[in-house]
Amino acid sequence: EPPVFLREVIAAQAHGARVLDAGCGPGSWPYSERPDLTITGFDIKFPPGPPKREYTTRVFRGDLARLPLPAEYFDLTVCHYVLEHVTELRECCDELVRVTKHGGTLYLSVPRAAAFDDRLYRFAGYFAKYALLKFKKRIEHQQRFDLVGLLELFRRRGMTLTAHAFVPAGFSWMNDPRTKPLQGAFTDTLCAIHRATGLDLAADANFVLTFVKTGRTDGPDGRDRAALPGHRRITHVCRDCGEHSIVDPPAPWPTRWTCPWCGNPNPFGRPR
Repeated sequence: EPPVFLREVIAAQAHGARVLDAGCGPGSWPYSERPDLTITGFDIKFPPGPPKREYTTRVFRGDLARLPLPAEYFDLTVCHYVLEHVTELRECCDELVRVTKHGGTLYLSVPRAAAFDDRLYRFAGYFAKYALLKFKKRIEHQQRFDLVGLLELFRRRGMTLTAHAFVPAGFSWMNDPRTKPLQGAFTDTLCAIHRATGLDLAADANFVLTFVKTGRTDGPDGRDRAALPGHRRITHVCRDCGEHSIVDPPAPWPTRWTCPWCGNPNPFGRPR
């Protein structure tokens, strides 16, 4: 199976590969897992702090729409849940492609705008801004993505899709101290609804895609999902660590599943 999830994509890089972590925050993955990689990370701000600076790691404050980085430089460019936050989408896409080597890989993850998860996140932002009178608060999700539009953004820039996944919501964004007290009861309730009625409000919440820079502008447009290359299945996402898992329990279905990455329990509705 082609690598598509972030840990797989990082593991697949050759020794000494140059990797860009675009909009890195504290680090999109544990950099220490691959100390042989030459990693450059940047963000426009660093809450709760930048990644640890190792001897093979460069970290700076920068704007994705205007990168002070050379063209055709990185073997892998990672953009992990970043593009939904930007205001200058086309310029940011231009830069992601520009700095990636010909033949290099772009890893991209974004929320699906029509999903319940993204709608809830937007509602929470508007509620905080207007109902709680925090008028200076920035609405975090500036962009809305559907599959057809997302693929078109990168196909026209010479990127060829190699693998993809439609990832359910884990609601790990609720680990924020302001929403953490609600997370357990909320996710338990969603799973109870799924189990009782079959209504899965967490389904297909995010797109995870990998592209190779080929210079070609043809390829599937996303209207026929079956025609897309490299489909990977994921059934559940941990609400604590946000990692992906495949959970296929036999009947009778359990009410909990344990994340293999962090060991924490999560509620279980129905098999996906």
